[in-house]
Amino acid sequence: MLKNAIPNNLSFYRGKRILVTGHTGFKGSWLTVLLKFLETQTTGYALAPEPGSLYEKINGDQWIHSVIGDLLDTKKLEQTICEFQPEIVFHLAAFCFVKECFENPVKTYQTNVTGTLHLLEALRKCSSVKSILLVSTDKVYRNKGDGAIYQENDPIGGQCPYSSSKSCMEILAQDYRRSYFQTQDCCVGLSIARASNVLGGRDQTQSRLIPSILHSLDHHLPVSIRHPEQTRPWQSVLDALNGYLTIARYTYQKPLLYSDIWNIGPTKDGIRSVGWVFQTIQKSFQDLKSTEGTSFVVAESKTLGLDIQKSLTNLDWEPQLSCEETIQQVVDFYKRQQAGESVDKICWEQVKKYFKKNYETISEK
Repeated sequence: MLKNAIPNNLSFYRGKRILVTGHTGFKGSWLTVLLKFLETQTTGYALAPEPGSLYEKINGDQWIHSVIGDLLDTKKLEQTICEFQPEIVFHLAAFCFVKECFENPVKTYQTNVTGTLHLLEALRKCSSVKSILLVSTDKVYRNKGDGAIYQENDPIGGQCPYSSSKSCMEILAQDYRRSYFQTQDCCVGLSIARASNVLGGRDQTQSRLIPSILHSLDHHLPVSIRHPEQTRPWQSVLDALNGYLTIARYTYQKPLLYSDIWNIGPTKDGIRSVGWVFQTIQKSFQDLKSTEGTSFVVAESKTLGLDIQKSLTNLDWEPQLSCEETIQQVVDFYKRQQAGESVDKICWEQVKKYFKKNYETISEK
């Protein structure tokens, strides 16, 4: 199969009515810019953006119709969906920081499970909806720490509140698909994307590797590295979002065939150690140093790998950026921002370059 997701997504999404939950978060902000590039009609539903966040820096309200609300506010959520009448829904809203989830399990399960329940309830009352994509995580897999590369049919379970709550969310979603969205009277596509670690410009979450490195650069301090030997699948945020767009398109067009679970991550070349990522960034910043970090209270798996063969075989998607190119994209973003360029301009140009690199006939914006 030709890997032509980019031109197909460009032609498919133009004019579509899209609802994004969690649009004020990191991935949600990048998706906001991307959907503007694709010329969709988009509404976002999320909590207010954090001070200094990517959404704030890009002045996100210029890209999307933004509704500030909580998934637990069922009345406001249902009203937003009823008034907007979306065709496609991307559910990114989540409480997703592993350390914070461990410290606040009630909020974790309320947001990730009950919040998803409220969303699905609201969507099944909306006849305009054709495709729903729920974003999960590679951390749902029952990780044995033996270097295994996990496929979609491997056991899930989770070893902490974050991964466990996402596992619960997936079970809930699959029940809703069978019970309400794909019946004799209804046929709505509903898929789950299990995504690996994403890298992109202006990620502010200090518990994650890249933000902690860039924070150390800003303050001329050594980077605190907890476990340099740990391996993770690293991918570009744009590759991940292009994967989400592709899955949602397939489930829109053929809901019975493509409503499934899909791993979205890098090729095996992108499964790299924390130490390798640090050393690769260090090549661009010779003064960058590291120090031994303190482990989280919650246990972190030593290895994690994601098998994306199912997506490569059955979808027209594949990662466009290598691990080295992904890291260089983050470094370039940081350097341009340090030189005084506006964040919204950098985001727009990186989105544009990502699509033009792989589909040269895109008209100039």
